[in-house]
Amino acid sequence: MDELDRSLISELAKDARQSSLELSGKLGVSETTIRRRIQHLQDNGVITFTVVPDPVKLGYNITAIIALEADLAMLDKISESLSICPNVRYVSLCTGNHDIFIGVWFHSSGELTQFVKNYLAKIPGIRKSETFVILDVRKDEVGWLRSLEQIDTTKG
Repeated sequence: MDELDRSLISELAKDARQSSLELSGKLGVSETTIRRRIQHLQDNGVITFTVVPDPVKLGYNITAIIALEADLAMLDKISESLSICPNVRYVSLCTGNHDIFIGVWFHSSGELTQFVKNYLAKIPGIRKSETFVILDVRKDEVGWLRSLEQIDTTKG
């Protein structure tokens, strides 16, 4: 990946709906080069295009992060169980005091309560959960965890 790829990714991150013509003008290369580079980045899994819904506008009034402590031998089975749940939007294994973090959306606090009591409590290997209800989001850069390595200009 070279500087043009990084600049292209940066521009697409600002507005992925920019045309190849707009991008070519901003980056000083031909439209064909832009189209070829975007295709190459997609083919290699460096970028992907997706729709990012706004949970509040879809009626999900409760968003939360839930930190889990788990039996380490059960991490794969637990993360698989969590990944298939439609209210779970994010699952990550991590280090520190918690073993798994999940991001969840619910229509109401009652739904969140039922999820904790009737879903999480029944997954074998989860020892403890700690729920953080999100009050307000001040910055939400889509894909921020994945993009760190891809856009880091200190790497060649």
